[in-house]
Amino acid sequence: MNKFVPIFDLSSVFSVPGRVSGEYWLRSNMARLSRLMSYGVECMARLGLVLPAGAASAVSAVALAGTGRISTALAAAVFLLVYASYLIDHLADVDRFDDEQASKRSLALGRRKRFFSVLGAAALAAAVTITGIASSPAAMLFLVSFPIAVILYGTPWFGILTRGLFRYRRLKDIPGFKAFYTAFFWGLLMVYADRFVGGNQPSLVPFFFGYTFLSFLLNTVYCDFKDLERDRFDGVATLPLMLGIPKTLRLLHIVNAAALAWLIAFVAVGWIPVWTTGLALVHGYVSAVLRHGARVMAGGGLPGDAAIDAEFALWLPCALLGSWMTAFLGLA
Repeated sequence: MNKFVPIFDLSSVFSVPGRVSGEYWLRSNMARLSRLMSYGVECMARLGLVLPAGAASAVSAVALAGTGRISTALAAAVFLLVYASYLIDHLADVDRFDDEQASKRSLALGRRKRFFSVLGAAALAAAVTITGIASSPAAMLFLVSFPIAVILYGTPWFGILTRGLFRYRRLKDIPGFKAFYTAFFWGLLMVYADRFVGGNQPSLVPFFFGYTFLSFLLNTVYCDFKDLERDRFDGVATLPLMLGIPKTLRLLHIVNAAALAWLIAFVAVGWIPVWTTGLALVHGYVSAVLRHGARVMAGGGLPGDAAIDAEFALWLPCALLGSWMTAFLGLA
């Protein structure tokens, strides 16, 4: 088992030269806090809650930019939609691998497969119901496309529908295709969010689509690190398997920089609100996660996906912080 290492050692923030009264107490308690925070995120990840919560945060930033307010109905619908899609994807892997190859999530879901199948269907039905009541038919079309995309991606339905014409059972079996396909549909989720709240700023749609595409491209590829052996065994040719770990890490730093440049460019030309520059803080966090992952892999371990999934949970807090700061400075 890999040694547990917190993403951020908060104790180092409070390190000062020399002997300072109370310094040891402060540093030791911040170290405990950093471990507690990391453990909390890992526990949420085991329940499949980190990414749905992050998706709810991300679409709330879209609603804030488009209408000036947060839509709780949108956040709830997206949380349920992403959780249902998560269950579709992971339940498809139940019983595909032996206990040694299977992920902890698949093993946990497999023990209560019927319960989680019903829960996923109920979550999807609830997301559809919320969208039908609170939004438009256009939003409904975008919503329905998301679980369909997950089914074609993670289950044998692609091979069944194409009758084996393309030799692949699932879309993720296509070499190198998985990350770009996933990022594309996460970009469409932001279009769904804009349609849900009836946004009337056309420039927001291409910004959030492109920004989310780049952010989730990075997320998906990074998450593939933890599944290197299982993907190799399953015949899924992900980018880390095709490029190798060092080249993939360099690519992810470039993608992170490209997403930041995309944000700055849209702000610079005045196509999105100035306060969206608060999202730039997210890229510092992502860079820290990438460096942490590099250290873990250099030590022979494999990084989990909870930390990188938590990136999206930062979108709304960073957007709100940017909004408050620009208002305070008179830049809004």
